[in-house]
Amino acid sequence: MTERSVTHATFTIRRLYKAAPSQVFAAWASAQSKGRWFGAPDEGTTKLELDFRIGGREHSEGRGPNGQLYRYDALYQDIVPNQRIIYAYDMHLDDERISVSLATIEFRPESGGTRLVLTEHGAYLDGLDKPEYREHGTNELLDALGAVLERQAVST
Repeated sequence: MTERSVTHATFTIRRLYKAAPSQVFAAWASAQSKGRWFGAPDEGTTKLELDFRIGGREHSEGRGPNGQLYRYDALYQDIVPNQRIIYAYDMHLDDERISVSLATIEFRPESGGTRLVLTEHGAYLDGLDKPEYREHGTNELLDALGAVLERQAVST
């Protein structure tokens, strides 16, 4: 029998984007817009389904560098347009659940742009995932979001 364990951790990431809160919020609100930045940076997301509403669900899948399948399943708990998103989600690696998390994203007007504050409370299971891995991956996603927002600003 595999020994079971859980590691609890919380992290907060802050970003300042040169885009209005409505633009940053919109990048989370549809599969088309989220698909531009959300997923593995090298392999990409192979599947993304998004029902962006309170009680709605999100599902995405993508392959890692060694061919392993990552699955992300979220349930939206609270949405305040242009201000806040709260969702609970779990991650799977192939057939194993590796974590369960609660994430809050705040969108605050600041310096002519948006201060995004993402706070995540996670339970990382059986040594299959670690808080530092999740924080690193989330930083990469927010970097990708920033790149998309910069490209949009240049094209307008």
